[in-house]
Amino acid sequence: MNKDNDVSEYKIGRTTFIVKLVFNPASKERLTDILQRLIDRECEEMLGESGQEPEKQAV
Repeated sequence: MNKDNDVSEYKIGRTTFIVKLVFNPASKERLTDILQRLIDRECEEMLGESGQEPEKQAV
């Protein structure tokens, strides 16, 4: 990542993605809260795709 302007370039297949890191200074949410929410959401999506009820799944 380029520290000067927080821009990264990712190549996936024949597509190049330019990603700029931006934080909202007015946000009341901490980075750890944001990451935890994203992890929780991803886990919920993964568990939902298996077709099992969540209480019967190993996490």
